[in-house]
Amino acid sequence: MSTSRIWLLAAGTLLLTTACSTPEERMAKLQIKQQRLAVKSQQAAQRDELRTKAVSAAVTDQRTPLENVLKALGSCDASFAATVRQFSGALQPAFVVTLKGPVASIDVPDRSTAGRNHIAVAAPAQAYGQILSGYYDERLEINGQLQKISWGFFSPATPEQLVKALGAAIPNFKRTSRELEGNYVRMEIFDRGGWHRTTRFEHYRAQANVLGERSLVIEASRDPAFPGSRIGCSVRGTQVAQFQDELRPEVD
Repeated sequence: MSTSRIWLLAAGTLLLTTACSTPEERMAKLQIKQQRLAVKSQQAAQRDELRTKAVSAAVTDQRTPLENVLKALGSCDASFAATVRQFSGALQPAFVVTLKGPVASIDVPDRSTAGRNHIAVAAPAQAYGQILSGYYDERLEINGQLQKISWGFFSPATPEQLVKALGAAIPNFKRTSRELEGNYVRMEIFDRGGWHRTTRFEHYRAQANVLGERSLVIEASRDPAFPGSRIGCSVRGTQVAQFQDELRPEVD
């Protein structure tokens, strides 16, 4: 059978199936479609609201634009997107920045694809005396479900050097704890309607059903394209999709 005849047969079958649907079935399908559109519209409205709220959270009390951005990163919340927006003009020589109303994002080629979820700086970038060599923004999905998001900067410095430099200027970096493998971590668990700091790292990492785990991490980089360290945030948990909307309003 030729390809054209196969297509005609498939189209005819589809039309016949549609024609044979009862009015009730067609109405049910229409209602499902309308419900999906309503959910998407509500999600878009919520994202716009979160972006608007993030404006007042921009960090502006540091010496340079990039130092403000790093301080905001230390909170692992929407203030990062607001601060990137506040200083977007100063950041754009080094990073690709996209404005999204009251917030902005630092862009990578593809958040979901390894090897494409990072980007090197296009111009020299430095904060608190430390060189930044790139930016990463990672999104991990398993079976279509969002499992983890991570974002932050690369630096050729060691984790120890970064902790010393950043900890002297930013309280959130000073509050990190050193793990046996050399990572510096500040972890918070979402419980009782809010985020609560914990040092029971292994206890919560072993739990697959934790609602939310938010960590500020300074660790050795495992990416050969960016030797040195990573400074950034990671969020995982059963409600990570909800937390992404709240903590990262710049992400579509």
